[in-house]
Amino acid sequence: MGESTEYVHKQIRMERQQQKKSAEEQRKAIELGMYPTGFSMPLSLQYELTGKCNLKCRHCYNRSGDLPSDVMTIERWKEISKEIVKYDGIFECIISGGEPLLFGDDLFDIMDILHNDGSVFMLISNGYLITKDIVERLKKYRYRWLQISIDGSTARTHDELRQVSGSWEKAVNAALMIADAGIPLAIANTLTPETIEQLPEMARLAYSCGAALLITGEVFPSGRGLINKELLLNNDQRARLWHLIEEQRNLFSGRMQIQRSMSNKSQLEGVSDLPMAGAIIRPNGDIRLDCIAPFVMGNVAAAPFYEQWQKAKNCWQDERVKAYIESVDSYSGKSDLHQNHVEGDIVL
Repeated sequence: MGESTEYVHKQIRMERQQQKKSAEEQRKAIELGMYPTGFSMPLSLQYELTGKCNLKCRHCYNRSGDLPSDVMTIERWKEISKEIVKYDGIFECIISGGEPLLFGDDLFDIMDILHNDGSVFMLISNGYLITKDIVERLKKYRYRWLQISIDGSTARTHDELRQVSGSWEKAVNAALMIADAGIPLAIANTLTPETIEQLPEMARLAYSCGAALLITGEVFPSGRGLINKELLLNNDQRARLWHLIEEQRNLFSGRMQIQRSMSNKSQLEGVSDLPMAGAIIRPNGDIRLDCIAPFVMGNVAAAPFYEQWQKAKNCWQDERVKAYIESVDSYSGKSDLHQNHVEGDIVL
């Protein structure tokens, strides 16, 4: 085992040990009656509102813009939101796409339904369509954070990866407006073999934009990230990136949180060990287990979401799901059983 591989192996082992410790603590809490054995509705539900996008990112994990037209209409999203409120609601709604701001005014109508029931939001955007007027309208909601993707400390790096000229400037301006409005800002940053050494500059940019959190890491091996394999890191590059993240985390300690994207295997093992608490509704109505687990447990066109959620609570224990998690490589995050968002999802 080379020095780089040994370092990465050590970091992943620590990551998985921490996940295991957290799961054991929650299991003890369940035994003591301090944590539920299941949830009548998800704690966190992701709305993948649309597969449409105004960018064409070379690393897009779900290949936004490549897929057929959305099946879920705006009215159907509103109906689902009202149904969720009727059945006691959800703590958090993650709103993503594609680009959710392509929904225009209808986005706020959907958010209002859940907001009036007490939900908090995580809104994920590329920032291209954000204006002062939109930021003013977004201020009313409660957030874990509003996330803007910036994939480089320079316009050249970002715009080449996202394949739209001017998208870096739009994203940076959006981040500045969001932070100035007092909305909790997170910046998501993806690094490639060519851009690893930009991380210190990227951290300074995120801090200057007013970010409370910088989430950074490598290209996710899914969708276009699997198609454009030259964007993926090897273990030497991964070790270099993780060293840089640790340095920047220490440098910005107490000023801005810097979070490394967790390895796929650690994430999957963590959520599969606990009572099922989340799901994704996709633009075609499919109810997906997780963004990195290629399994579908139903479709909102077939039956009310609440009913399908009740039937799906043990999906993480399905033998096909377990086999997939086992197949995921600890380093690269790839599976030799299924290519996430390249091959079709598996229906449970």
